[in-house]
Amino acid sequence: MKPRGLLMKEHRIIERMIALVKKEADAIEAGQGFDGGFIFTAVDFIRVYADETHHGKEEDILFRE
Repeated sequence: MKPRGLLMKEHRIIERMIALVKKEADAIEAGQGFDGGFIFTAVDFIRVYADETHHGKEEDILFRE
């Protein structure tokens, strides 16, 4: 697998989390309350996995120069 293949798979994982965040936001807007544990996990996922891990790989692999 080429390095970009891994990045593309990671994009799909991030997209799945964003879809779950949207679902949670819709529930909150509908007055159904919120799941604090999910929100904490989602924020952590975005900060650590998306921002640090994934974007770090993008910078190393795609934007080296």
